[in-house]
Amino acid sequence: MENKSQNVGFDSFQGTTDRKSGDLEYWMTRLPEPLKSLSIIYLAIPGSHNTMTYTINRRNDVGPDEPRYVKALGRYVSFLSKPVIYNWSITQQKHVKDQLDGGIRYLDLRVATKPTDKRIYFVHGLYGSRIYEPLQEIAQWLSSHNKEIVILDFQHFYLFTEEDHRHLIDTIFRTFRTKLCPVMSTFNFLTLNRLNAEDHQVILIYRNIYAQNYSTLWPSGLWRTPWPNTVNVNQLINFLDTELKARSVKIGLVSQCLLTPDVSYVLKHLCGTLQRDLVQSCQKAIISWINGKKPGEGGFNIVIADFVDDNNFLFSKTVIDSNRKLFNQYHA
Repeated sequence: MENKSQNVGFDSFQGTTDRKSGDLEYWMTRLPEPLKSLSIIYLAIPGSHNTMTYTINRRNDVGPDEPRYVKALGRYVSFLSKPVIYNWSITQQKHVKDQLDGGIRYLDLRVATKPTDKRIYFVHGLYGSRIYEPLQEIAQWLSSHNKEIVILDFQHFYLFTEEDHRHLIDTIFRTFRTKLCPVMSTFNFLTLNRLNAEDHQVILIYRNIYAQNYSTLWPSGLWRTPWPNTVNVNQLINFLDTELKARSVKIGLVSQCLLTPDVSYVLKHLCGTLQRDLVQSCQKAIISWINGKKPGEGGFNIVIADFVDDNNFLFSKTVIDSNRKLFNQYHA
């Protein structure tokens, strides 16, 4: 006889298109118990690429992540160049709280200082907001969702000195305090049940050598995040397949399901936008790719995309629903 209690967490999930927002908001809390005992590197976890680009304003300064000539254009012909940079820099339009409510549990963060201002900002093409309020909003959201966890990935640091790293790390510690999960000797122990038992809600990846000085900053090498760097959908899918086949079962993997315009592509589409020219053509392919794969040992883990709220968070729903395959595998 079927043990109906084992299906707790999937009973309300009658397919990706039917899921309610509340299910996405608390999807980790409502996972079946057997999945909460698995390492999170075997779960399917949706993430947002360049999470904080919704904070960018088209009048903001060009960021230090852009080539020198683009920064020059932004300085001297800003009325022409900044709208173009803006259109190709925005990858998310929803506030971070809305992304979390929509099931996103991996946040991709790029930060920078300014030559005349040592406060820290989010950045991608153009400067976004200062980091402090959005980080505090994440901490507040976690406090009201005490069985959910997030993975914060500080991917890139621009115009950073040793003092800037200390300032950022101090800010992280003040904001998240005991929510930070210490680096573990093996991913076997990194389960939702253990994180919940120890009141840890934040796995913070810090992709810089300074991570080695702190017990709660996870080093880059434990979470691979290979970059497809293409505008071609077929090349993207081939890249994702290749990286998945080569995946180590001992560390996490971030599959970047996204297309990246280079300068020549932008110049050919000066009146275009990332969302209209690349994301729409990419979404159908990545949803199909996710549906054709499964999480678990040798399967995918974290999957990130642009404009994750499109089609009522269909991306999140599809990734989260993939955990059903893992559950069925363990209870066939």
